[in-house]
Amino acid sequence: MNTELEPPRVPPLTPAERSRLRNQVMDRSRPTEHRPARRWIAPAIAVGAVAAAVAGTLVITNRAPSDPGVAGTPPAATPTMVRAGLPVVPDAEAVAAFTKSCERRMQTKLVRPLRVAWARRVPAANPNATDILVVVIGAAASGVATCVAPAGAGGWRQWDPSALSVPTKKQGLVGVSGGIAGGTAGSTPSRMWTLYRARPEIARIESRLVSKGTASSWQAGYLDDGYAYVDNRVAAAIDVMGVQQEVRAYDAQGRPVPVEQKTK
Repeated sequence: MNTELEPPRVPPLTPAERSRLRNQVMDRSRPTEHRPARRWIAPAIAVGAVAAAVAGTLVITNRAPSDPGVAGTPPAATPTMVRAGLPVVPDAEAVAAFTKSCERRMQTKLVRPLRVAWARRVPAANPNATDILVVVIGAAASGVATCVAPAGAGGWRQWDPSALSVPTKKQGLVGVSGGIAGGTAGSTPSRMWTLYRARPEIARIESRLVSKGTASSWQAGYLDDGYAYVDNRVAAAIDVMGVQQEVRAYDAQGRPVPVEQKTK
């Protein structure tokens, strides 16, 4: 029998042991943190070389919240669906690109001097390159023209003051220019892009392609200086006469911004 009243002596802890014990106690006493699940976004589809033509039919619509592909009020903070602005093209370079690539193909010539309304570097058909997309206004009411350089696709229309004005609240977006190219299954992806004039309250824009009841995934577009640019690509052949591009828009708080359905 052990008649000693004192407990056996324990060797003193080393500094490392004291630090480890203190950390264990602090970890157990600290409240459990809630860690949100990580959200992964599928990488963009690689694309080959396709030539963009002037767009045919474009359908812009905001579907009802009952549509499973459209969230009625998505979370306000969705950084994975927001894109930074497009690289700005200097006015002199934009005018030179327009003159060289597009103006000679048009049936009329804009009166000088030209004023650049918007010019940015946008994703090209080749994923390793960019095109210049420019919107220019001619003097003396000679018209508004768009150009994709160096591809050469472009369009012109007689000057209409509403062409580049801020859309009404009912409109939300107004189409300025666009292009479509049908690819081949398993080889060259199909593509459709559109440039819009956008309401100032629109903070996020997304689009998708719909063809014969099949829809692609929603993809984030670009908002830049009062304009919105969307570009959808799918690794499948599409009927360029039957495809539709659906667009939905949101404000900074994640609330849907109505956009009017239009056909161009």
